[in-house]
Amino acid sequence: MANKHAFLDNFNKEIAKMDGVSTSAAPPSYWYSAGNYVLNKIISGSFSKGIPQGRITDLAGPSGAGKSFIAANLVMAAQKDGATVLVIDSEGALDDMFMEAIGVDVHNDYSYAEVNTIPGVTKVVAKFITNYVNEHKDDATAPRALIVIDSLDMLMTDTEQDHFASGVTKGDQGQRNRQLKAMLRTFVHAIKHLNIAIVVTSQVYQNQDILNGEGKWIVSDAVKYACSQIILIQKRKLKDESKGAKVGDFAGVRMICEGYKTRFTKPFQKVEIEVPYETGMDPYSGFVEVAEKVGIVQRKGNRYLIVGEDELWFSKDVAEHASRIIAKFDEQESVFLDADVEVEGPDEPSAKAKRKAKFDEQAPDSE
Repeated sequence: MANKHAFLDNFNKEIAKMDGVSTSAAPPSYWYSAGNYVLNKIISGSFSKGIPQGRITDLAGPSGAGKSFIAANLVMAAQKDGATVLVIDSEGALDDMFMEAIGVDVHNDYSYAEVNTIPGVTKVVAKFITNYVNEHKDDATAPRALIVIDSLDMLMTDTEQDHFASGVTKGDQGQRNRQLKAMLRTFVHAIKHLNIAIVVTSQVYQNQDILNGEGKWIVSDAVKYACSQIILIQKRKLKDESKGAKVGDFAGVRMICEGYKTRFTKPFQKVEIEVPYETGMDPYSGFVEVAEKVGIVQRKGNRYLIVGEDELWFSKDVAEHASRIIAKFDEQESVFLDADVEVEGPDEPSAKAKRKAKFDEQAPDSE
């Protein structure tokens, strides 16, 4: 009997020889931890996996939410996995003093570049990847590398830089978005078969349309389609007291992280974590709270126990019990993580919202 799929065998052989075509559909070969168990969970579906090889991950959020903190902690976690790191800094947030304070080694297998323009970033990344490929070719065991770009929104086009040099205050917004999208698209194709991961940070903007989701955060189209993962980071709204402590007692950022886009687990899951200013992220921040919320852990006074066990322990000792808690999570495949705390938003409603409120107030009663 003739092989009815013989044409397919020939087709696969032929396209495998074509330039720019790959027949490999392999999943990421490794992952960097994001430095926190529950943050990993909403990104990848696993407590141990955070940022995937061969993909671009975006840390998106409003100003001051903590994007640079998470990016720096990712660098620290990647170095622990033996990665070479390239940090591209457009806003001066990842200086050596800050990076060293949270445990980053800025002297070994680490490169830093301050870049102001989109074409400048493209040139630096292209040079890094070209040198990497020249040395390692397509070796699947090539050393791991992480590229961090902080942030996309501070990058200028060459035209904007020329305007500045001429003393002209003039934007180039349409061209800027097109250049960002083109840059990220080239990065996607450049790293997908290499042992390189890229992390970028970007700003989000408030939707001002009162008829279509006003107040919701908008992620720029320039990054939305190029990134495999987008983690939306928002600063937690602190009230007069939080967890028994006065506002200001905690020297760091409390944030809500949401899996805004992910190709590896359920999207839109949220967790609350803390990032201290000086010591870096605690891998167990938010872990006990999440386990309690889904019914795996139960509070007894000021201590905890795993449901079904008798041993009581304090939250500071969670590391001793983490493996059993994770095993319980793995038994609950349908679990959905959702932090139900308030996050910071604009202090004032938008101009459109004010006009609508005034109109509603003055409108005659329909009854």
